Amino acid sequence: MWLLLKKIRRRLYSEIWTTIRYIMPLAYYIHSYCKASRLMGDHESERVRLFEELVENSANKTCLQIGVRHKKHSPHWISVDLFDMSEYIDYHYDIHDLKFSNDTFDIIVCNAILEHVENPEGAVRELHRVLKNEGSIWIEIPFNQPYHPSPNDYWRVSPVGIKIWMREFVEISSGHFEIDGSSIYNGVYYYGRKSK
Repeated sequence: MWLLLKKIRRRLYSEIWTTIRYIMPLAYYIHSYCKASRLMGDHESERVRLFEELVENSANKTCLQIGVRHKKHSPHWISVDLFDMSEYIDYHYDIHDLKFSNDTFDIIVCNAILEHVENPEGAVRELHRVLKNEGSIWIEIPFNQPYHPSPNDYWRVSPVGIKIWMREFVEISSGHFEIDGSSIYNGVYYYGRKSK
């Protein structure tokens, strides 16, 4: 009896959402994105805690920040951005061809950049090259966000996809996070280290 009721409920639910899909497509897609977001989980609090710890523990370390939204994480961080001409940027290098020696940095942070590069896996290899052994790397990239060319916007990657890009690193933590509590406006992060 219980299984029959469960089947009926599931079928009614499916029929209701199929009807809504045609009558109110926006509501249907918002519902779909919310459902998908719940399946991936929201690791926002863990992401914030880990990132704050990484930055707080960066004193006396050589740190590279790829892309600067508003300010450097700390004055001793070296910042790189090919297109941003603001006062915060130290070097205008292409992420595929950083002009630093091998094993230069203890920490690398690359937030909201890899979606804008033609070859993100090549960029990750270059980050791997300039990171010291046992160095830490932090990557964030949009999952569901509006198209935002600067100058181009190529990629979206899932939590599983970012792990493929970062396969040369040892994972410390990774996951999906919602921005401002939105199931539709969200991203993925990867925190790892370079092993010997």
